[in-house]
Amino acid sequence: MSAIYYRLFLLLIFFFGILNSFVPALALKLPKELKGCISKTFIVARFRLDGAIETKNGELYLAAVPNNADQGKGETFLKAAFPNKTAPQFLLFSDGWCFMKVIEVDKQRTVISLDKLPVELQRAILATKLASDLIVPENFVLPSSLKSIVGNVSVSLKASPKVHVETATKTSSILNETKAIKVINDKVLTSKSGWVLVTSPATGKISMLTYPDLVRAMEFSIEGTPSGITFANGMVYIADQSKSRILKLDPYKRKFLGQIDLPKGSTPKDVVALPDGKLIYVSENMLGDVAVFETETDKLLVRTKVHSYPGRMAIDPDGTLCIVLSVPDGRASLLSTQTQRFISTLPVGALPNGIAFDSNSKMAYVSNRVSNTVAVVDLLHRGVILNLKTGSGPTGLVVDANNKKLYIANAKDNTISVFDTTSHKKVGEIRLPLDVDFPGSLILLPDKKHILVSSESTESLGLFDIASQSFEKTETIGHTSDQCLWIPGQ
Repeated sequence: MSAIYYRLFLLLIFFFGILNSFVPALALKLPKELKGCISKTFIVARFRLDGAIETKNGELYLAAVPNNADQGKGETFLKAAFPNKTAPQFLLFSDGWCFMKVIEVDKQRTVISLDKLPVELQRAILATKLASDLIVPENFVLPSSLKSIVGNVSVSLKASPKVHVETATKTSSILNETKAIKVINDKVLTSKSGWVLVTSPATGKISMLTYPDLVRAMEFSIEGTPSGITFANGMVYIADQSKSRILKLDPYKRKFLGQIDLPKGSTPKDVVALPDGKLIYVSENMLGDVAVFETETDKLLVRTKVHSYPGRMAIDPDGTLCIVLSVPDGRASLLSTQTQRFISTLPVGALPNGIAFDSNSKMAYVSNRVSNTVAVVDLLHRGVILNLKTGSGPTGLVVDANNKKLYIANAKDNTISVFDTTSHKKVGEIRLPLDVDFPGSLILLPDKKHILVSSESTESLGLFDIASQSFEKTETIGHTSDQCLWIPGQ
């Protein structure tokens, strides 16, 4: 009798095995609110069954599921994007879900290493696990720093891959000059007092305005992403982040004179020049270095390793020191412009993004967009001596001609804070005009009486009068703005 029951038991197991083979694998279901929020962030091609996102641009983002999902409680919103919303590699949503962009490094597919992220984002991703039914991309390795999020997924681990420095070639796309230059106002194509150039990463445009009346004369479309701009030896150099090149623009002949090709995928974030114009410095974000070029020959002199993912830079008025900001770890690298060697690194704050010097090259100021502070750096002793508490989202900053006041743009508050540079106390707060929203950068104009304010979300610039501590006027330029640069007339 027991033998019969045993045979029946085996038969039942056999039939259940057959039935289970026809049951489809359960797909990872993204919360409805989360999908809606993602669709506002990307132009989504499709949501895969494993929760991954494929964008219309062919980018792939893998899903990491929160260990303690807080779904259905309140509105879902994008909480953080690293390094920014325009080209994110890491996304964190308010319900704890994370998405990581798949990138290619040394012929392998991977994601950004945990140690490249700000501390708060590191904590967020460590509270997740990869989707259990993840369709692992071909030739994919996960940085070992993310080992704890693997869960039940079968994926290879590897020490964080280093970005390979390729030999620069002439393969990057050449600018179509016939489409790149547009005359806006032919009546103001001469300006003996100089020009103001304004970049717009969101539109790929650069406007050229007369100085001091700020009338827009020309528009240049670089067919890329202008992320930094400088002037040296009569030439404007433009860092094109998306196409890994430095464009050369002659502002007086109003034409492009070629480009300096950088290694593929180097993603230049900024370009600055020595006061004498002999050298330019380029922060190659994905290579973790600063490339130094001779302006006379376009020859590469050296690549100097600095802290990870270098971004904005500035050279002191004496031309002896270059400060390079590293967004992921909140540090500033100091680089000697005499030896081109790395000197040291300083912790400055979360998401550093702006630098200003006093005219004596004694003090530097670094704005930190997430920690809402400005680090005061003593350049003689190479250390941070104080952190000023600012408004929300400090970005651009500038010191007045007398080195007495520091002006700081607060992007989220739409204000400018004024600090006394001796007492380090806040002495003023100016609200921006309604048509100058989310200020990005501040520059002190040559008359030393006005500060020009850019706007990341509107199409106007603001002209601030230092004497009256008020805005003199706003000027519409037809696109959003980021970096501003004054160049002399001819």
